[in-house]
Amino acid sequence: MLEELLPVLKPHKPTAHVTTEPEMVHTLPGVESRISFEPLLHYLKEKQSAISDIRAGFYNYLLEKFEAEPDLAGIIEDPARLEKHSELLELLSTMLFPVVSRAGDNSFAFTAPYKFRSFYCSDSFSRLFLDEQGEHLKLPEGMTAEQLKNVQCSMIYDHVLEQFYGIKLNDMPELLYPVMDEKTGLKRFYRICYDRRFIQIKLKGQLPSLENCAVCLNTFRILDLEKQLETMPLELFEVEGFAVWVAEDVTANESLENIKKILIRQDECDTEIIHELRECIHTLVGISDVSIGMMSFIKLNDKYVIADECVANSLIGHQFTSRNPDTRLAFQVYLGLLQEHPYPLPVTHLDEKILGDIPFLRPLHDKGYRSYLHYPMLNSDGLLGILEVASHIPDTLDNNVVTRLEPAIPLLSVAMLKNRNTIHNRIDRYIKEKFTALQRSVEWKFSEVAWEQLFNHDGEEAEVVFEDVYPLYGAIDIRNSSQERSNAIQKDLKCHLQLINDTLEVLEAKLALPLLEGLKFKNDVLLHSIQESMLAEDEMRINEFIEEEVESVFGHLQASSVVAADAMHHYYAKVREEKRALQTNRLEYEQAVATINEAIQGYLEGEEKILQHSYPHYFEHYRTDGIEYNIYIGQSIAPTRSFDLLYLKNIRLWQLKSMAEVARVTHQLLPSLKVPLQTTQLILIHSHCLSIAFRTDERRFDVEGSYNIRYEIIKKRLDKALIKGTEERLTQPGKIALVYSNTREQQEYQQYIEFLQNKGVLAPGLELLELEDMQGVKGLKAMRVEIVL
Repeated sequence: MLEELLPVLKPHKPTAHVTTEPEMVHTLPGVESRISFEPLLHYLKEKQSAISDIRAGFYNYLLEKFEAEPDLAGIIEDPARLEKHSELLELLSTMLFPVVSRAGDNSFAFTAPYKFRSFYCSDSFSRLFLDEQGEHLKLPEGMTAEQLKNVQCSMIYDHVLEQFYGIKLNDMPELLYPVMDEKTGLKRFYRICYDRRFIQIKLKGQLPSLENCAVCLNTFRILDLEKQLETMPLELFEVEGFAVWVAEDVTANESLENIKKILIRQDECDTEIIHELRECIHTLVGISDVSIGMMSFIKLNDKYVIADECVANSLIGHQFTSRNPDTRLAFQVYLGLLQEHPYPLPVTHLDEKILGDIPFLRPLHDKGYRSYLHYPMLNSDGLLGILEVASHIPDTLDNNVVTRLEPAIPLLSVAMLKNRNTIHNRIDRYIKEKFTALQRSVEWKFSEVAWEQLFNHDGEEAEVVFEDVYPLYGAIDIRNSSQERSNAIQKDLKCHLQLINDTLEVLEAKLALPLLEGLKFKNDVLLHSIQESMLAEDEMRINEFIEEEVESVFGHLQASSVVAADAMHHYYAKVREEKRALQTNRLEYEQAVATINEAIQGYLEGEEKILQHSYPHYFEHYRTDGIEYNIYIGQSIAPTRSFDLLYLKNIRLWQLKSMAEVARVTHQLLPSLKVPLQTTQLILIHSHCLSIAFRTDERRFDVEGSYNIRYEIIKKRLDKALIKGTEERLTQPGKIALVYSNTREQQEYQQYIEFLQNKGVLAPGLELLELEDMQGVKGLKAMRVEIVL
């Protein structure tokens, strides 16, 4: 039977002696290397004696064939002698690579020991690693002579050290070839595995002591190759036999390694990184006609939102946009589908039938894609993202592709999480820059606390606290803002109810529906009820009437009645027009409030930056119907600078002067405001130190201690404070009200007032007032001074 096998085996290609480019080979260290089949024959004889099945017969047959050829005995000085033995070498390759394996999978070459010279190779090896003329072995692109030298010497020394010293090197450089696949046009990666079983190494001289060589006995690595070549020259050894180079397709592993490198290289995962990852996935899939899409899912306040830069990298996500309400709804439906079925789904044949079940694929079908696969990625928090593959060719993407993708999914999940974190970090940076940025005056404290928490953590939650600081509080309020807002809403609702009334009159003339008459009666009652004034419950009642009754009837008529079409078109045009005619007064009020607040905020922020140069302090402001702010100053905020009460007096004088300037700014806005709103100015004087702590849940500072809480209570009560024995509000437009508790505070601020009166900032005169007792607050006094506007 074995005699019949040889004639049907056809050599992969004629035997040929092939080497690397001469200029590269000449740079390599010399080692005496000879081709011989004696180690092979010795190996076969050992194996033959150890087994008793059909393989023993095959080994015996191979031995007989080699021993029958005198040209193959001993050392083969001239590789050209092997050319006439190609059939025998093919039989040898069949022993090494069984007949049952696919020929295309066996990329191998027989080479001289530890030399980059081949005397026989498979067709696939030749196609991948020989030049176009088939004369030279190609080296990996970009490989230098020094790198080639490291590879050769490492292989030899690993053999020497194992045979003569009983140790094995840990560091073995390898040949990794990136090869362009002719069929797909994609890059594939091959690693050359070096089989030395058929190589004998012989010593020609005296072995040096290993302690004098450059091999580290702790790590078993060659630390200095030049020193190793000097102390253990390769001329000490001669090698006989042949090596087997086997090219292993490691495209999948290399693609995964490249993904790891990309993720390690970058702390954040942005659009550019996603593009690199898509290229790696394309290589992993190994199909030319595919498009790769990736989309991370972003959560904001525990809800998934559309991130335009995320959907830009997705195949299916292009149809969703954050600016379109319809696509936002479709996006939520799409997410619901993924959450119900969070597993890989290959759609091998994308046709109209599939589109009926999965309408989201319609845009892909319209672009000519006929095969689609998606792979959702999840963690304990839910969906992280999705990987997509699409092809224009039907039946291209199936479960085999899913299997290829599976090893990459954990890494891509990390990328999706990084992408989500990158976006969240950007959001946090924006929030800090625009809203709650850590001011430089207190940032140092947060850094210290973070260090202690991260590196010296004792199990307790660290707090950011500043003790013994002086507080300053100011409030610029819009006078009668609630009433002005109510008046604006009243005017708009009257316009809307009048429009409903006019529309119902037109409909009654065209349609015989008693319901319309009842609706008109209720509308008239509501319109009459807000002619003079409007209560909060009136606004709620009217809105419920419009949304639940009017919209229900008008929506039905718009959809079903041709007769009512013109009237409905006119009504909804008014309701939905861009200028929002039915909200004119409300918008004018909101615009006036926004203009005033922006002017106040802009002035305070600009002035406060200048004030920081005198002594560091913490300043925070927040919008209400106006602007309120807190200032804290003291030694604990700036421990590296000596604190003195003169800095406190300086900032108090600044606060009084800035209040007058703010009043001037808002007064100058009056002619430009469609709703003439005026502001009041209030200062709370507090002479005692207190402690403040940062509340992580509210992301702001708050006072500490029961006594200090009284200060916060006073702040909340003052906007409604009345002068004792009257119904007059303390705060009045064009004036500054200063609230205090003791005579010393009044005397200090009276000096500041006299100074600013002398400069023409404040008008002459000063009111000294007592305030009505408020809930939890008694015995407060106030000063009030007029501003020169």
